[in-house]
Amino acid sequence: MTQISATMASSSGSGGAHGDVEANIASPLPEQAAYPSPLMGWLTVAILFLLYILSLTDRNIMALMVGPIKKDLGLSDLQISLLQGPAFAILFCLCAIPLGMALDRFSRRVVLYLSVTVWSIAAASCGLAGSFAALAMARAGVGAGESGFGTGSYSVVGDSFPPHKVSLAMSVFIMGGVMGAGIVFLFGGPIVAAAMKAGPAVWPVFGLLQPWQQVFIMTGAPGIALAFLVFAFREPPRRRAISAGAGYGEAWAFMREYKPLYLATFVGFGLAYAATIGFQLWTPVYLARVHGWEPGRIGPVIGLAQIGAAAMIPLHGWTVDRLYRRGRRDAHLFWCLLTVLASAPFGIAAFLVSSPWTTVACYWCFMALILSTSSMGPATVQVVTPQYLRGRVSALYVLASGLIAMAGGPAFIGLVTDKLLGDEMKVGLSLVISVFCVLLPAALLFAFGRASMRRAHEAIA
Repeated sequence: MTQISATMASSSGSGGAHGDVEANIASPLPEQAAYPSPLMGWLTVAILFLLYILSLTDRNIMALMVGPIKKDLGLSDLQISLLQGPAFAILFCLCAIPLGMALDRFSRRVVLYLSVTVWSIAAASCGLAGSFAALAMARAGVGAGESGFGTGSYSVVGDSFPPHKVSLAMSVFIMGGVMGAGIVFLFGGPIVAAAMKAGPAVWPVFGLLQPWQQVFIMTGAPGIALAFLVFAFREPPRRRAISAGAGYGEAWAFMREYKPLYLATFVGFGLAYAATIGFQLWTPVYLARVHGWEPGRIGPVIGLAQIGAAAMIPLHGWTVDRLYRRGRRDAHLFWCLLTVLASAPFGIAAFLVSSPWTTVACYWCFMALILSTSSMGPATVQVVTPQYLRGRVSALYVLASGLIAMAGGPAFIGLVTDKLLGDEMKVGLSLVISVFCVLLPAALLFAFGRASMRRAHEAIA
């Protein structure tokens, strides 16, 4: 508590008001009020898990309808890439900053409800777009809403379980998102195919809608009702009072004291996510270009591999929780260091073998190991950050790791393939290069931050 108070003193004003704020922050609430019951905690995770799957569906369903959208709106490949990337990602990352402050000051359930409602309305509005600009605005709304959901969910899950149990809970929650990406591949294709086969239809109020517009509305609109599920669980109490007048200054001050830790967390996990996203988006392209697989085969195979790998995420959380209980206070970074190093040979071998089925098997092994990082990033933030700063630090984490991952992963592969190798058939070699240039630096950062993580834990324990 001494270091926390010193951090507050360096970032707040002087005088009686400061003294009152510091006194409030230093006064913990009764320990028995710190966490909800296990039943309520897991109900919270279950609801957020379901909503996370919904968010990934609304985020990624567009990838299955690129052709019809291009044809009906007269778009170019560049415009499609802008809709799938920056139009979504910029507001997703930037909105994390004000939403992080709101999460530390107001009811997190209300923020979550508004976030789900906003992205659902925006996702459904994609089906009413008749131009590039309108579709870009709707995609930006999806990103803004999902930003608040991710940041808020990290904070709620982190406050619903004690530190030695939070990694498993966070892993189960994150599994919903990773499975959601696989579910889009597995089931989205047949849904889109059925809509395309049915053709345009006249809807009440909306008039004539093309099949891709119908899909956007059908997948987005249910979230408006499902948003109310966040009120089915109780708001987990914050064990320390919130500093009502502070912005991000105190969060920055605390993180500066543990630079290696937060560099490993923000940049290291961002790089690991970038490598993961790169493999998810470009492995299907590799199977199509090099092995001649059709989308009807790629979708189910990659979808099942993704879901199977996602099912391993709770095992990572359970392992880290066991290491943490045994006294390893750097368990999160230690385990991710091991799994990243173990995943690298599979990521390399996947694109050096001659059989596409061996490629898929190596892809599954790679994803099963690398997805340890998908939950350990937010779990690390929750474990080492004082509770009154978690919303703001989680927001900064979403901003930094999101920008690195969403901008770096897909773009790196395309850049190497086009500009360095100059041959689209060498996309597999680009993925191998990404293991050395993107993934392994993440492992170095995890090793670099371990000692700082142990110090941070001692300071807030």
